[in-house]
Order: sequence, then C-alpha cells, then structure tokens
Amino acid sequence: MLRSLSVLACLILFSPVFADPTPTPSELDKVITPVTGATKDLYEKAKKYFDEKNYKDCRDILTPLVAEHPMDSFIPQARLMLAKVQEDFEVSVAQLREVAEEYDDKPEGMQAQKELGDRFYLADKYDDAIDAYEEYLRNYEKSPYSVEVHYWLASSYSAAGRTQEAIKEYQKVLDNGKETAWAPKALLGMGNAYFSTQKFSDAEERYLRILDQYALYDELNLVYLKLGETYEMEKKWKQAFAAYQTLISRYPKSMEVSEAQPRIAELMKLHPELASSQTPVPSPTVLPTLTEIPTATVGKPPMAPTATVTIVPTATATAVVEAATPEQDQDVTVDQPVLKSTPFHVQVGVYSKKSNLELTEQGLRKAGYKYYVVTVQSVDSAFVLYKLRTGHFATRSAAQKLATKLSKRIKEKAIVVQD
Repeated sequence: MLRSLSVLACLILFSPVFADPTPTPSELDKVITPVTGATKDLYEKAKKYFDEKNYKDCRDILTPLVAEHPMDSFIPQARLMLAKVQEDFEVSVAQLREVAEEYDDKPEGMQAQKELGDRFYLADKYDDAIDAYEEYLRNYEKSPYSVEVHYWLASSYSAAGRTQEAIKEYQKVLDNGKETAWAPKALLGMGNAYFSTQKFSDAEERYLRILDQYALYDELNLVYLKLGETYEMEKKWKQAFAAYQTLISRYPKSMEVSEAQPRIAELMKLHPELASSQTPVPSPTVLPTLTEIPTATVGKPPMAPTATVTIVPTATATAVVEAATPEQDQDVTVDQPVLKSTPFHVQVGVYSKKSNLELTEQGLRKAGYKYYVVTVQSVDSAFVLYKLRTGHFATRSAAQKLATKLSKRIKEKAIVVQD
C-alpha cells in the first residue's frame, strides 16, 4: 500500500494537469484527472468488447489506457476488467490482488477479492481459495454475495479434505440463505461431506431434504444418484434400486445415467426380487420460490464449465498418453471408466500456458506414468486452464501416497483432487 501511495504521489507531482506542482497529502486524495471524451470512449469500447467476449481487443485497449490515465475516474473498473481478461493466470491473480488492496473500500476491491477466491477455486488451489474467501468474509460479511462466498468457502474446505469445517460453512449458507438458490447446493455439499466420512444416515437426510424442499433445484439428477449410492451403503437395496430407476426415467440424458445403469444391473444380479419391486420412489414434494443471489460483475466459479463432460465430471479430457506405468503404481490408469467409487485423482499441475503444461508432461512421460489433461474454462472467462492428472483412487490416502511420490520425482507440487 505504501508503494502504491508513493507511485500515486509521483504521478500526481509530474502531471501537467495541476497548477500547483506540489499538492499537500490531503489534496492527493481529492485530485482526479478529468475524463476526456476520447478516453471515456475507449473505456466504453473496451467494455463493449468485454461483453462480446472479445477479450483480446478488450485487453489491447485497456492495457495502455490504464498505464496512461491512472487517475481517471473509471480506472478502478478498468483495472478490474483488465485483470479479468488476462490470459496468464499468475498475471491475472497479481492484478486482482492489487485491485483488492488498493480499493478495499470500494465495490471494485470487494469484487476483486471475491474473484481471487473464484480463480483459485477453479484452478484447484484450494488453500489459496480458502484464504481469499475468508479475507472476503472478514471485510464484506454484510455484502449481497456473502451467502455465495460461504458456499464456495465450504466447497473449498471440502475439496481440501477439511470436512468438518466444510459442514459448518454449508450450515451457515442454510442459516443465512434458506430461501436462496444456494441452499439446495449447500445441502448437497453437506450430504456429500457426510457420505465421504461414512455418516450415511446424515447424508441420506440431506439428500431427502433437497427432494422434499427444493423441487426446482437443477441438479436433482445428481441428488438421485447420490441417494442411490447412500442407500446401497446402508444396504437398503429396494430404495437404492428405486432411486436409480427414478434418475434414469426422469433424466435420461444426464451423464449420471451412465453410472446408475451398471448399479441397477449389479443390484438385480445380487437381488433378483428387485425386478418386481414396487418401492415408492422418493420425489420432490414442495415447490419453494428461491431468491436469486446477485452475481458479482467479475464472475464466479462455474457451476458447470463450458466443456463437454467425459472422463472428469466437470471438464473435458483432451489428451491421454499411453505411457508405461511403473510396477509399484499399477493402480494408476486412465483406460478404465471413472466411477464414483474412485473419485480421487492426483493433480500434478494447473497451467494457463500450454508450453508449461508440455514441460511437465515430458517429466511424467520420462517417469513412466500414464496421465490425462483436463481443460476447464468458466463461463465469461478469458482463459483456459489445463489440469494435468493421473490415477483414479477410492480413498484420499491412497491418492496422497502417489502425490507425495510424484512431488519428489518430478519436482512439481502434486495434490489430491476429488470429483
């Protein structure tokens, strides 16, 4: 902040706009360069390009504009937009930090702080996302986006394996936003957290509550799948069969169908009597009106990335390398279907530049590991992230063993990620 003030002072002292070349410190806070028609037109043109998702032309206008007119009144918004359209992940993050710190008392600072968390979450940098979201809530707990931020903080905790903290944050979403669109998402996240810790009755209760209270929730297909899996773990075969059947009949085009079908076949093989089962199907019964939470103008983590789902449920597998897998890691393979029974993977790195991705790929090939690349791009984002992953594991601890081994072998920080 001191450095920023120093730069600000220098810019003002040498600006030809001021009659007095040595304004007092109190005057520095009041002086704003008048916005000329030309600069305002350029800014409006950049905004138009941004809205059209023409990020390159937007960036080409904003970069010199921000550098040459640092005191214009639209600069906070321009800097925020420029950070948004940067293709390089690290550059984008650095610029967002600057905006968040320098304008912490303005809407642009609040939005930049939220965007920091969103960027880190999208890149699976969950510890960084947690720090960013916690900072947001310390400074802007009363903002219109606080319920949403609590949800993404809970999701970050869950993804980082901090299950109890995740459950507490999901509960805050329910306490503060019961009538919002984030409530059923929080219940699903809470149910999944309980499922991962084998508290199946608690998981079942949350999934059923979604069906009972949020019939308009747009991911009921996933709820039915998770409910079926939970019933199986509880040995409630008829209820599991009914949940899977409901999923297939009501959402025949959803990707969860490919997971439900083999489960139904397996259940019928083990329990032939289920073919004539008339167990009531759990279904939504209440149609509440959900309040829309305003979306920050700088975006949010995508509910579904703009990609076709194949190997990983929220992304597209774009490359599979058939390298030999070392003997001690024979369970690391990508030529098997990714099932919910193997939801953990080892992520070697996240890259916004293909050249950096290719360097790490070479290291994995040299070490003899099979891997796959996942490309993710959020809605309204200027850049693509490349996630380099290997292995499918049933438990986090099994995946962590490989992550630790890979970190030492290829000199890259490998982490465990979960579907």
